[in-house]
Amino acid sequence: MTVADIEKFFDMWAPRWAALERDNVGLQVGDSLQSVKRILVTLDVTGEVVSEAERKKVDLIVSHHPLLFRPPSTITSSDRVGRLVLRLAQKKIAVFSAHTNLDSARDGVSFSLARVLGLRNIRFLTPLKDTLVKVAVFVPEEHVEKVTSAMATAGAGVIGNYTSCSFRLRGKGTFKGSQDTRPFVGKALQMEIVDEVRLEMLAPRATLPDVITAMKNAHPYEEVAYDVYPLQNADPNFGVGAIGELPRPLTLKALLNRAKKRLNAESLRYVGHLDRQVHRVAVCGGSGSELLNEAITAGADVFLTADVRYHAFHEARDRIALVDAGHWETEHTALPAIERRLREFINQTGDEVQVFLSQCSTNPTHSH
Repeated sequence: MTVADIEKFFDMWAPRWAALERDNVGLQVGDSLQSVKRILVTLDVTGEVVSEAERKKVDLIVSHHPLLFRPPSTITSSDRVGRLVLRLAQKKIAVFSAHTNLDSARDGVSFSLARVLGLRNIRFLTPLKDTLVKVAVFVPEEHVEKVTSAMATAGAGVIGNYTSCSFRLRGKGTFKGSQDTRPFVGKALQMEIVDEVRLEMLAPRATLPDVITAMKNAHPYEEVAYDVYPLQNADPNFGVGAIGELPRPLTLKALLNRAKKRLNAESLRYVGHLDRQVHRVAVCGGSGSELLNEAITAGADVFLTADVRYHAFHEARDRIALVDAGHWETEHTALPAIERRLREFINQTGDEVQVFLSQCSTNPTHSH
């Protein structure tokens, strides 16, 4: 297995196009062709984490927060990040980061947070919009399965937890090729009427070039007739935040006690009535206070996130219970999910690769 294989794994789960525009995700340090035998999963890349990676002789560190948040102008030993990059390069330890693309993915950061809190019926708080297109292509009936498979492999046909989703409608296609054509059916300069299937599949807008290329390569015609439709549908596969329900209502005080214990939080900041019964809970791992109105609109009794601004607490008063549980506290819960998915992927490939969860707490803040 190589670093490139891990990159492909994440592109299937949390593709780069789902990251915020200025987010620096993907391979941060190293060579895509480097062999991987040991992987360390962490929230942040710190000096302590690099030391742990050296002790465990790992080839790849997978982090949530990028080591290089912004492309640097220089890499030198004069600053903390430069020293870490040089150290990693000398030890041939690659670093791959999945940040806001993992925030936006199903079963990513916010979904993991919701599960740790015991929520059920978890779905996106705000599904992404304007990310989907529909591709409709006209295919000879005997080639439909081949074209469908090629498009699905390139990323089309995913709806929620379902893959290879398509719609098919039989009809008649007509064409007349010029003298310079070599039609798959019939002859040049002759009007042809053939049985065809209109094949429709959804695809993320960002994967459209790959889907179209795969479709054309699998299609038998010289000139492929197809249409691409932009869609306004909310994307069921990607979004921001999560919302779900508790199995039974709790008081806000009981939920705060649960959150503090399960998130390993030293303290919580909140606004709300402690004796109030709560049932529907919205969450967003990391900085998510900008989703406050979305949580209220969704009918949440509580919105738990991090890095909440002072004025946001004022906005929430008498409208919703708002909880700031801490940035590290609301994101580290995703690490076991990353480890589990990596193990499942590796088991499917049959490669012998070990995956470790970092034992270093990278939380830089404490309460006194």
